[in-house]
Amino acid sequence: MRATLHQLKVFRQVAISMNYTKAADKLGLSQPAVSIQLKQLENNLDIFLFEKIGKNLYLTPAGKELKLFCDELFVSFDNIDMTLSSLKGELTGDFRLSAVTSAKYFTPHLLGAFHKRHPKVNFHLDIVNREQIIKRLQDNKDDLVIMGLVPETMALAKYSFVDNPIIVIANPQHPLAKQKNIPLAELANHAFIHREQGSGTRKAFEQVLKANDIQLKVNMTLGNSETIKQAVMADLGISVVSRHSVTLELATGVLVELNIENFPLQRSWSLVHHESKHLSPIAQAFVDFVLSPEENVPALCNRFLAHHFVKKD
Repeated sequence: MRATLHQLKVFRQVAISMNYTKAADKLGLSQPAVSIQLKQLENNLDIFLFEKIGKNLYLTPAGKELKLFCDELFVSFDNIDMTLSSLKGELTGDFRLSAVTSAKYFTPHLLGAFHKRHPKVNFHLDIVNREQIIKRLQDNKDDLVIMGLVPETMALAKYSFVDNPIIVIANPQHPLAKQKNIPLAELANHAFIHREQGSGTRKAFEQVLKANDIQLKVNMTLGNSETIKQAVMADLGISVVSRHSVTLELATGVLVELNIENFPLQRSWSLVHHESKHLSPIAQAFVDFVLSPEENVPALCNRFLAHHFVKKD
């Protein structure tokens, strides 16, 4: 290929930004310098990489293929830097992790423990919903993701590392709050608050409902666990959530966990990536850290929750 590494770097940034000015700002170059580099690259390759339709910039088919090549190329550059640093006994470089919203209560502290062992690693953490996590997996945006219910329709590798109990919560004044051994079918007699369609917690719960032929009276559908907690506190209905997301509220008594038969649903949090993905040295080190018996990550996560959210007398 008759192209310089600098030209490919400029091309990739423009292909990511789809804007010459934004790419120039990212690269610390002038906009004319970016244009010149791209023009030289297209002349060298004797093919157009971009086309402008109206005010919008688009990749040509050749441009799309070159971007895929550049993505792999620059990931390889990052990985060789990490590999060489690991041979010197240290890890340096960027690590991109995404987690579903219900995992946000322990994920930063998991990264904190890992950072103490590898202080030169730069962390990038995104907290998103399950639908966005799946899209990020499809687009290969992260080194790893943390999620509960792993899609069965994608070729994914998963490493389960800590329990994710799913429970039914209610206002302390709710009629079911003090009852024991409540039949699952009793939930159909009470107003229910659902998570948005696509939520892993909702999917797991709906599988149980379908298996037991139970139809709920859904009072409302809300987009995240924080809003659901507030709605349940307001006694607008009962709901199903990850216990990790309501540890504080249970400890302080503003919410209660209902004693429902066959609950909690026992699920797990997992580290996930494409089966075909080549993990960077940092990503592999994080997987090893999370799964290491010596690190005892499940105890670390539970210890954090207990330390911060235990009810005070």
